[in-house]
Amino acid sequence: MLFKQILKRYLIASVMVISLQACVSNTVPSDMSVAAKQESIPIKIYPEFGSKPKLITEEKIFELAPAQVEDFQKFLRHPSNKNLAKNKLVSKYLEKMIKGFNYHSNTYIASESAAKNSGNCLSLGILTTALAKIADVEVGYELMRTPPVYQKKGNTILSSQHVRSLLFEPTLPEEGFVFILRPVLKIDYFPTFGSIAKRRVQHSEFVSMYFRNMAAEAIIDNRLIDAFWLARHSMEFAENNAHATNMIALIYDRLGYSEDAEKLYLYGLRYADEKLELLSNYHKYLLRNQRVDEAEEIKGQIADLNIPDPFDWLDLADEALAANNLGEALDYYNKVIELAPYLHYGFSGLGKVEFLKGNHRRAKEAFSKAAELALESETRAAYRAKLSALTAL
Repeated sequence: MLFKQILKRYLIASVMVISLQACVSNTVPSDMSVAAKQESIPIKIYPEFGSKPKLITEEKIFELAPAQVEDFQKFLRHPSNKNLAKNKLVSKYLEKMIKGFNYHSNTYIASESAAKNSGNCLSLGILTTALAKIADVEVGYELMRTPPVYQKKGNTILSSQHVRSLLFEPTLPEEGFVFILRPVLKIDYFPTFGSIAKRRVQHSEFVSMYFRNMAAEAIIDNRLIDAFWLARHSMEFAENNAHATNMIALIYDRLGYSEDAEKLYLYGLRYADEKLELLSNYHKYLLRNQRVDEAEEIKGQIADLNIPDPFDWLDLADEALAANNLGEALDYYNKVIELAPYLHYGFSGLGKVEFLKGNHRRAKEAFSKAAELALESETRAAYRAKLSALTAL
């Protein structure tokens, strides 16, 4: 059976929307619970892994070439920019560079993104951070609650989550006053209509995302030893991170260390706050090893999870559909509809599943409901085109 486990990649957002950001962060770490620190994570380094290679430093990720720094500083000094706040200057400078960025490109460090004028959203966030550092602008990040973007490469499915960067206005309160709300510029050149922030992301976790992205790309290229060290290194910035744990378990499995893979899955399931992705991949692991009864038990645990966020279930549904697991996809799309009957995504997915199953009448009903709920005219038009095509069958 092919590996079709989900790998999380992170995308960074970036248009200019001025709003107010509360000073108090509502950060909820994606790392595992504090109890995990009382049990060592079961990661073994086998002889074939060799010694840890020399990896890029955090400083180098956010470093621009001298000529790039000079060009940006020249822009900052230009007379036409003298009345603009520093965070707006960073955003203005980025505007000329964004056309080459998209969801599907590679992850680059800041100097590469600036030279190529391209990269994925995480690359753009790294570049934004590098420019903000030069301009002495405080930068932050938010993980967005949006539908995941999927890519299938070989026998691996990539799921890309969306992160946007924040450029804080360098305004100091008057003496005796404290900001309750602090002005901030939200950078989001890849916005999704109606998307909202899920939680704040600390800088260390953002760095960890870079190394996990590089590990995911190494897995796609079948450079599994490189992927192991990159994923392991990411944990130095986000200790016991559930996504990294999941990734290393997948690497162990592909290298033939099946028992070690299972130990990691079970470790993650004991301590992770967000268990959905781990449960899903452990379920696939059990099926590959023909442990059907245990797999059914895990499937039952997934169904019983009390997760109110419909996008978490949409993530699983889209993954199941991409892997052609229509029964699972149908269950999860119905879960999305149960939790959020006002969103078009669940009905759209339901329509796709019913079409693939040959149930054209049900597919039409689902796409009709999706078109009714869609708020964007382009999305409504796409659903109506599907309806026309189904009517012609």
